[in-house]
Amino acid sequence: MALEGNLKDFSLEDMFRLLASGRKTGTLYMTKDSAEGRICFKKGRVFFASSNWNRESLGRRLVSADVISEKQLRQALGLQKIQKKEKADRRLGQILVDEGYLEGKMLESFIQDQINDTLFDLFLWEEGDLRFEPDEVCDGEDIGISVSVENIIMESSRRLELWNKIRQKISGPDSRFIMSGTPGDKSLEIHLKPKEWMLLCFMHNSRSVEELVEITGYTEFETSKILFGMHAAGLIDKVGESESGLVAE
Repeated sequence: MALEGNLKDFSLEDMFRLLASGRKTGTLYMTKDSAEGRICFKKGRVFFASSNWNRESLGRRLVSADVISEKQLRQALGLQKIQKKEKADRRLGQILVDEGYLEGKMLESFIQDQINDTLFDLFLWEEGDLRFEPDEVCDGEDIGISVSVENIIMESSRRLELWNKIRQKISGPDSRFIMSGTPGDKSLEIHLKPKEWMLLCFMHNSRSVEELVEITGYTEFETSKILFGMHAAGLIDKVGESESGLVAE
């Protein structure tokens, strides 16, 4: 029998703790207007999460992030289909590691980050319906690595604290930024990562947070966090912000 509820009466954290304490296996669905979320559990742990903004399988995400190549993914999927009976339980993740395509710690860290990114967006929902379908498995998404509910809740709490700080400078998806014409002294010490460089390159004509999310494929949290850091370093300016740091109405 499905377990159903509403976020106004039963928080997502409460649902997670309930499923973890019962070591439940199945799929939790979230719906809100046209938005959807799907979280897959096995024995009370989360091994996959997707939403409207991130529907790719974990294998596809590994390719998109240049962690493995398209050829390596195809080869691993092929091995998964033809593997011998004694290795029939090997998941895609284990095959990728066994074949030397990436290290186990890197795979685990990547998957944990991907799950936490998706779940943080879902944890921000203030309303919506929940439905847990017991024993409805997502075998195609299970690559052998899962995350504990306690770690998910701790990470979401940490991100929420940072999110509240970010919101003081970036009020929402309509906030617009542009490259600074006169970068401050702090910018001389900044060493940008690839994702930060990419975001900066798309800001030459002033773009909103929403536009940058759509162009880059990053989550709103990730995009806002990068913008927050670059603004603090003096690399970018908020459109409409005066020299005093106040935004003109």
